[in-house]
Amino acid sequence: MQRSLLIILFGLIFSCGVHAKMFKWVDNKGKTHYGDTIPPEYADQGNVQLDKRGQVVNKTDAALTPAQIKARDDSAAKDKQDKEDAVESQRRDKALLATYTELKEIDASLNRNLGQLDVQISSNELRIKSVQGRLDNLKKQEAGFVQRKRAVPPDVTSGIKSYEGEIAHLRDNIARTNQDKEAMRKRYAADKVRFRELKGMPPDTTASPAPTTPKK
Repeated sequence: MQRSLLIILFGLIFSCGVHAKMFKWVDNKGKTHYGDTIPPEYADQGNVQLDKRGQVVNKTDAALTPAQIKARDDSAAKDKQDKEDAVESQRRDKALLATYTELKEIDASLNRNLGQLDVQISSNELRIKSVQGRLDNLKKQEAGFVQRKRAVPPDVTSGIKSYEGEIAHLRDNIARTNQDKEAMRKRYAADKVRFRELKGMPPDTTASPAPTTPKK
């Protein structure tokens, strides 16, 4: 029945010699419509242009929704990041092979760099001892003024505050440096694993296994 109506519709239009464009679109309720113009409210929902024989000559896809646009952009961003990661991975592999020829060279490099960080830690610890001695002297002076019920001089108060701040800063430096050491160990461990892979060497079976939680 519907096919007959379509044939009649096309016959009426083209028998009159009208050569206007013919469009097919679907409304919000899923009903198909035909006409020489598309209502504005359906302009972004996609349509099909037909010739006088009812064959498709052009197809316009529906406009993307905000969610679809976001999904498309997210996918494109991920593809771009994956390509960048692949390039960076290749660069690191080349650098790794260009820097080391044996596994022991990686260990030696790690030890050298850890030694430099240990020097920084020792320097901060020595500074803390020095500052702590000055701080202790100022606190003794402060206690003496308080005991004698006299006002603590501003320079004593400010000195104590300054030394305490410096010690806190030095301790933060030590904490950060210890974190750097741990991160460095992990990087070098990963480099050794990758170096073995690139050289076609077997995995290191002597590495310490990850600690497990004891059963209760």
